[in-house]
Amino acid sequence: MFNRSKTLILALAIGAGPALAEGFTPISTIDSFQALAIGKTLYLGETTATVHTGGTMTVVFKGKEISGTWEWQDGYFCRVLASYSTKADCQLWEHDGHDFRITRDKGAGQAFVYTQEP
Repeated sequence: MFNRSKTLILALAIGAGPALAEGFTPISTIDSFQALAIGKTLYLGETTATVHTGGTMTVVFKGKEISGTWEWQDGYFCRVLASYSTKADCQLWEHDGHDFRITRDKGAGQAFVYTQEP
């Protein structure tokens, strides 16, 4: 079975830049974001991310649970992960009907495709 997540990680590791997957539409409002993403566990290899109501989130990275906070600012999902960074990373979130493409630094940084299935 073809694993898009591993392919994307490899492409980013060798400097390919943001993902160029077709069919993704930017999530531009907080209402759309909440309807699509809140409470869903998203997967990127062994990493999981869950965005909760009330501005909190949980990420499991390399087996370690990291809590964080988030807020919606000017069309971007801005998050701070405790014990990881004190600086907010505002991300462009896009959706293709099933998966999410998340691009760091307001759409100018690395992109990752998270699935809703492991």
